[in-house]
Amino acid sequence: MGSRDPSTYESSEEIFSSTLTLPQIRSLHKSLHVQIDEKSSRLRTQVGGSYRELLGTADAIVQMRRDNDEVQHVLGTMGGRCGRTVVTSKATSLKTFTAKQEHPSASAATRLRLLEACALVSERILKGGSGLGDGTTKGDRLVLAAKILALSRLVVKSFSDGTATPDIRSSVEVSKKTLDALRRRLRRRVERILEKPGDDSQRPDILKALCVPSLTSSSGAKDALRFFLETRKNAMTRAFDVEDGERSRTLENAMHALRLYTRTLLDVQAILPTKLPEALSNLKKHPLVEDEALQGIEHLRLDIYGRWCSEEFQYFTPFIRHDDLDGKQAREMLSSWAEDGSQCLLEGLKQTLEEMTDYKHIMELRTKVLQLWIRDGGKAKGLDPQEMQDDLRRVINGRMLTVLESKVSKLRLIGSEVDATLSEWQAGISDKQEELWDQVGYDEALAIGAAPFLQQVVSRLYGRNNAVSKAVHSYMSWYKVIDDIKDVVDALKKQRWDNDYDEVEDEETIEARQQVLGKEDPKQLQNKLDSALDKTYKELEAHLTELWDKEKNGQHSSGVATYFLRIIRDIRSRLPSRPATEKFGLGMVPSLHAKVAEGVADAAIKDFASSGLSVRVVNGKPLWDGEPSVPNQPSPELFGFLHSLTTTMSELGVDLWTAGAVKALKQRLGDGLRVAWAKELDSVTIKSSQGKKEGDDKSSKKKKGRKAKAKEEDAEEADEPEGGAVDDEKADTEDEVSPELVKDLCTQWLFDICVLQNCVGSEEVAGKSLAAAAEQVYKHTGIADESARKRVAKQAGEFWQRISLLFGLLA
Repeated sequence: MGSRDPSTYESSEEIFSSTLTLPQIRSLHKSLHVQIDEKSSRLRTQVGGSYRELLGTADAIVQMRRDNDEVQHVLGTMGGRCGRTVVTSKATSLKTFTAKQEHPSASAATRLRLLEACALVSERILKGGSGLGDGTTKGDRLVLAAKILALSRLVVKSFSDGTATPDIRSSVEVSKKTLDALRRRLRRRVERILEKPGDDSQRPDILKALCVPSLTSSSGAKDALRFFLETRKNAMTRAFDVEDGERSRTLENAMHALRLYTRTLLDVQAILPTKLPEALSNLKKHPLVEDEALQGIEHLRLDIYGRWCSEEFQYFTPFIRHDDLDGKQAREMLSSWAEDGSQCLLEGLKQTLEEMTDYKHIMELRTKVLQLWIRDGGKAKGLDPQEMQDDLRRVINGRMLTVLESKVSKLRLIGSEVDATLSEWQAGISDKQEELWDQVGYDEALAIGAAPFLQQVVSRLYGRNNAVSKAVHSYMSWYKVIDDIKDVVDALKKQRWDNDYDEVEDEETIEARQQVLGKEDPKQLQNKLDSALDKTYKELEAHLTELWDKEKNGQHSSGVATYFLRIIRDIRSRLPSRPATEKFGLGMVPSLHAKVAEGVADAAIKDFASSGLSVRVVNGKPLWDGEPSVPNQPSPELFGFLHSLTTTMSELGVDLWTAGAVKALKQRLGDGLRVAWAKELDSVTIKSSQGKKEGDDKSSKKKKGRKAKAKEEDAEEADEPEGGAVDDEKADTEDEVSPELVKDLCTQWLFDICVLQNCVGSEEVAGKSLAAAAEQVYKHTGIADESARKRVAKQAGEFWQRISLLFGLLA
């Protein structure tokens, strides 16, 4: 059976008496409960709404009662004020007020108050005050001040009718001067804003600042653009203007001028041909007195003071030609200014670069200037950025090449330093060398630190005395500058010239720019550096050669030669990697070595010849061995000669004795010793032949004379004649050399020459000279056996091996 609506049941008996099952009864019971809850909720809602309506009605009744009380109070007050006495008094007062208002002095005083208020408010606005809102920008303040000054001009004009009193006219003159000063200050503020090359966010201030001249002088858009361009050009000129005694031009000057140039191009194209005319047109929409900003300034009180002014003041609207400049004229003016501005910029950049001598600073300027132009120069429409980029490159590269050539050419100062040293040369002072183991000077250097101490040791080891150090330090300072230039050139090669601020550039533009700035310019600088270095080193070598040619035959040529050798050595220790400089100074070295060897060898050979070869006694003969007996060690005179020679070499400086210098010394020793031995050998053989003929006669005469003398002397003085006889014998035989002594001397000399042959080693020229001397001496030794001669040579070689370390500089 279908379900029945529970509301149709009239009683519970009807429910239970029907044929309903227990589940149906339970469902019916639940439905009844749901309906009961719904009806209860509906009733509660209805009761609540009625209660709220009742409360609202009560509030309305209370409000009506209050309004009624107020109406009754107002009506009572009005009734009290409308009395006969009150109305009569007000009519009399109104008549008096009207009479005063129509008097000219009152109007003049009010206008004077307005004029003074204009001056005061304008000054406060320019100082950043006057109670304007926080959102007021600098441009808004300038425009507001210009509007007030425009109104003040009308107020001043109103006093020209001559009706004002003298006191008022004098006050007006004072206010007029104040307003003129404020106009000048306003113009400076406008120029200051226009001179700052800000970003796009500052462009609204520039636009509002350009409206100020139009308000103050009723000029149009064309005059405003001309004023803007002229202000920017003057700012560029002032960026590079430096008076005597003031600061020098720096990188920031060039960057500021370039920013002015680029931002001017972008700003003009942004505000023209639409934004500037629109801004000027907005100034003419309504009279200035009705301007909301002016009405909001409390101190002006235009609502009160304005009624005392003329209709010209109340309805004044600025007359501005906002439509006198079209797009074509703006482009022509901008193009003309861009050409003049580029010349001004390039000339100022050139002047700035002329004051720069540091290559790194020039590179920094080049990098920043070109990066700024790459970033902003390409944004300007209608202008080719490549042309300006080439002009900037031309100016900067020209200065870099000039500075490079100037710095490289300063290598000539080393030649000048050498020339000055030679002109003031003092023997024993200019060539004085400090001993390596002399403690004087070490303590002071060590007190400063380890580095100065090591520098002192190295300087002494390499013979860098005061004269040499001056030239070497000058060269090292110069070379450090050249290293800096090389670093700059290498850095230019590694620079990337991508426009990180503009991602729409095509690859061809980026590649062309990289080719020019990253490859061609560094290559030009590198070529100029290489050619300048080749030329300068060649000139320095020619200068040094010329100086040496003048001094090589002088009195102090040996000391000068050591001075030149040390300078050339230190210069060659740091040469640029250029084929033209690889042989720098090498043409002078043989002549210098020969002169040093001459000074050392000739003195040693002369001393050896006078005090060594002239000895006619073979002191080491008892130590000879073998059959026939031959020497097994050199003569003391030869040992002393070698010792004296190496001592002289060491005192001159161990740094000088390179392989070439030792070779030159050995050649000089070979030739000199050969000549000395040949001379002594001739002397010995001649005296030996003369002594052989006269030996017998002299011997018999001397014996007879001694016997006669002995008989005449008494026994107590017997020893004296014997001693005198010995002395006479020595004196007589001093100049006589026996054949046996000649053989002994020549044998000892042969051993000495063999030792010297081992000393000179593989040096061909010296070896031949000593071999010739050995051959001459060998003929007078009396050694017929070739094996004995070989034994002499062998023993000489073995002996040299034992003592070679004693003469390390010759080994």
